[in-house]
Parts: sequence; C-alpha cells; structure tokens
Amino acid sequence: MLPCGKSLSGPLNVLLFGETGVGKSSVINLVMGKDAAQTSPDAPACTLTHTSYEVTLGNRCFKLWELSSLDDMGYFRALFTKWQLKKAYKKLLRDEGVYLLLYCMRGSRAQRALVKDYKIFTDVVGSTAGRGRIPVAAVVTSLENYPRDMDVWWTKNNENLERLGMSFSKHACITSLPPDPDPWASPAMRARRLRSRQVIRSLIYESYQTCRTTQLPLNEKIIELT
Repeated sequence: MLPCGKSLSGPLNVLLFGETGVGKSSVINLVMGKDAAQTSPDAPACTLTHTSYEVTLGNRCFKLWELSSLDDMGYFRALFTKWQLKKAYKKLLRDEGVYLLLYCMRGSRAQRALVKDYKIFTDVVGSTAGRGRIPVAAVVTSLENYPRDMDVWWTKNNENLERLGMSFSKHACITSLPPDPDPWASPAMRARRLRSRQVIRSLIYESYQTCRTTQLPLNEKIIELT
C-alpha cells in the first residue's frame, strides 16, 4: 500500500528537504534532465504553495516539491515559515498524499552540523515519516570531486549518521552539477553525472515499486529511466 493510504493512480508527491545551498533545485533539474527549477541564490524561499515539477519515470508520474530552508532566517521568520510548512505539508498529506521524502545533504558538510537541520525536517513531517510510514531517503550531493566511487561516502559515514540520530530507508550519493558544455570536458566527470542521474531517478521510481512488490536494493539494481 502507498504510504498514507493514497491511490497510485495520480502523480506521486516527492518532497525535497535540506539546508540552503545543498542543491535541492539542482537535484530536481538532474531528475528532470533540464533546467526547470531556479538554482539562483536569490531565488525566493519555496513552500508547498509554490511551483512543483512533474516528471515521468517508467510508467509513473511524479511531482517534485522543494521545501524552504530555515537555517539562514531570523528566529521569528524561521518560526513562522516552519509553521507554514507544517500546515502546507499536512494539507498535501491529507488531500493528495505524500509518497517519498528526500533529505538532501552535502557530502562535504560536517556531520554534526547536519543535525540541527535534520531536526527541523523531522519536526515538520512529525510522525508521518519512518518505518512503516512515508519513506525518507538521503541524497548526498557535492560529490563530484570525491576521490573514490561516490557510494563509498555512504559506506564510510552511514554508521556515524545513525549515531547522530539520522535514519534513512535508502540513499543516493551523487553530483548534481549541470552538464559541462565544453566538448573537452572530463569524460570521467560526464560519466559521474550520468551515473548520478540514473541513481536518483532509480531511487524515486523503485520506492514506488516497493509500494507494490518487493524489489532488489537500489545499489544492486540500477535501471535506465529515459
């Protein structure tokens, strides 16, 4: 059954959380394969009342939402924005359902600094997320210069994230850099970006598949979704 008991017939809502600068808009663009979401640092704070982005993966339509970051706001503005987010989140949950939560974090970020933003995220979604409820997947960004296979980052850091109280059902370790127009750009970087697109699209689609039937873990089965 789909989390929250909603139908699988309509677009499935996927919500992206994370601190300012983590690259949520870039992740949306990576999934969609085009510059759809605004990536400028001057972009207005996003809430669930703003634009969503629809993308078809396999035979399913998904609706991607970027949620506001509160870390660069003053106390009272952050408090008000969090209230708005919680209200809008509950309305979306009630009216359409929420199918997947993506928590975005930078691979270069000090892990203890992630805890504050993660607590804000869990406060917004409350008890609706977690085991047996809406799945929460980690999307680790800014790994374009990681010296090894990007997924090694997760192998090295997952246990520490769990010790800090950050729990996830799945993960994707990626770079969300836009394509380099230079024809002489590094083939290795192009391959890393292509791999990132496959991984994040597979994560979203296979989370839908697990609502219907048991599938292989993401890292054992990467599917082409074009």
